[in-house]
Amino acid sequence: MEAIKTKGFAKDGLLTVQVPHQFDEQELEVIVLSGKNTETFVMQEANQQERLVRRMSIVGTAKFPNAPIDEYDEYDQ
Repeated sequence: MEAIKTKGFAKDGLLTVQVPHQFDEQELEVIVLSGKNTETFVMQEANQQERLVRRMSIVGTAKFPNAPIDEYDEYDQ
């Protein structure tokens, strides 16, 4: 499998991509990815930040932080 990475701009729903002659007469697969400045990326980044804040809020809040724990113990935070 060979891959080519190129960037372009779609206009009226069309994107034209030129490929080298070695790809002539071959079946090609095209994957379209949007840039990082899209609304979806911003929302995912915000959700990731929220999860990180929630995780960090429980760090060090165990009832008995010095209690030994093994694989058979239940541990409530």
